[in-house]
Amino acid sequence: MRRRLILPVAIGLGLIAGLLPLGAAFYLSRERAVATEQEHLQDYARWTLQRADLAISRAKAGLRRLVMENHDLCTPRHLQRLQQITMDVLSIEDIRVFRNDRLVCDSRGPAQRLVSMAKPNVMISDDIGLTLGWGMGSPFPEMLVVSFGPYQALLNRDRLVDVLHDTPMTLGIATLDGRLVAKSGVTNSRMVDQLSSSEMGGSTDREVFASVRGSDFRAFAVSERSVVDARTSEELWKLLPIAVAVSALVIGLIIWMSRQRMSLAGELRTGIAYREFIAHYQPIIELATGRCVGAEALIRWRKPDGTWVRPDLFIPYAEEHHLIAPITDIMIERVLDDMKAALQSDPSLHIAINISAEDIQSGRFLNVLEEGVKRTEINPEQIWLEATERGFMEADAARGTIARARQLGHAVAIDDFGTGYSSLSLLESLPLNVLKIDKSFIDAIGREAATSIVTPAIIEMAHRLKFVLVAEGIETEQQDRYLKKAGVEFGQGWLYSKALPPKDFLLFYSTHNKPFI
Repeated sequence: MRRRLILPVAIGLGLIAGLLPLGAAFYLSRERAVATEQEHLQDYARWTLQRADLAISRAKAGLRRLVMENHDLCTPRHLQRLQQITMDVLSIEDIRVFRNDRLVCDSRGPAQRLVSMAKPNVMISDDIGLTLGWGMGSPFPEMLVVSFGPYQALLNRDRLVDVLHDTPMTLGIATLDGRLVAKSGVTNSRMVDQLSSSEMGGSTDREVFASVRGSDFRAFAVSERSVVDARTSEELWKLLPIAVAVSALVIGLIIWMSRQRMSLAGELRTGIAYREFIAHYQPIIELATGRCVGAEALIRWRKPDGTWVRPDLFIPYAEEHHLIAPITDIMIERVLDDMKAALQSDPSLHIAINISAEDIQSGRFLNVLEEGVKRTEINPEQIWLEATERGFMEADAARGTIARARQLGHAVAIDDFGTGYSSLSLLESLPLNVLKIDKSFIDAIGREAATSIVTPAIIEMAHRLKFVLVAEGIETEQQDRYLKKAGVEFGQGWLYSKALPPKDFLLFYSTHNKPFI
């Protein structure tokens, strides 16, 4: 009965949509403007968090070096060292030295007046403290103090939130217990308190806001509602000319999608039963040499009538209806059978298989993979596993799966990095060893886009965490040159090749690597 109702309900909804094109256009434009601005603010909150973390991390590293060097305090050589670190570490304005909680010198020379050592308000590790009080008796106004041993580094608060932005907004940094550290502008104090205390995003009649959490701090961004109003007007003018045409198409589109919805479940189960899924392979290139070192296996579904079903249609449906596990098993079998001879003949070749969030949480696919690897006598290190950030949301379950995969010899990659839920603390806590940079960040290379400043930050972070880097979606020589220079090891994209059927990939691999053989 429910299946019979789908089509009439779809027609009714289509008629309603057709009668309300202008209202729908206005509503969609406003919602889209709010959502876009919230995403915009989340991006800037993340970049502010990265900037603050970097500034404080550099200050901590400088103080740790001083303690480890074990200088005699305030000697000429010691003062020279203080000056050198103050100049080298851009986030540090001054370094003070205390003995018995009394100031004895700073990076400019011996103390000229009596100053007591400021006590930390917050400890961000066992031995590093932050003092959030303003002024601190320093010639530099509004300082944040980082304390370690007998040293205190003074950081200008404004530098923690000094992130260039393309629209008016207020940026801020707070400790995880809700204490404000720095703020770039003036905004509602109650709003600042809320954003400093929890992760949230939304809008009011006057403001749009978002906050994100890091390992030590929380960052937030707030913009005036007028920014959304301007975006709404832009979106509305884009939608109005096509609103009438869209309303005419909605009826047919909803009916078509409903028919697909009614039939997709049965077709998907049939496709699984008859193993209709195949793998195409997009080459992965070693950027430094231009050598093809592997490929990412991408699922394709060709039905018996010759028509292709798009992965973005059937994969989400399979995940939603818990049909993804047998599809993963089929893909593992396809890859091992397609590439068995090539993998056996060239131990340096690897193939990456995408693993769903459900499989990452359960880990059940590893038994299938282990048996297949033994059957085909392939080196486990030649099979890489890729999962999107969504697969790591349940970190404890994911950690067990990843640990076992690594124990079996497989490399594990986080795919589409930067588009989901990952954080620095998550990357550090999971035993991952490969990071794939999402195409959206590669597209920003050479452009004056907001995301263009994120790409080098991702690369720097990955190098610091000793991740192998793979850049996705490389389409231009400029992107290729930039990534080589930045030290990114591998890349894939249409600049080199689209995804290829098995025989075509093996031909590409042998032909492309001839100069290296």
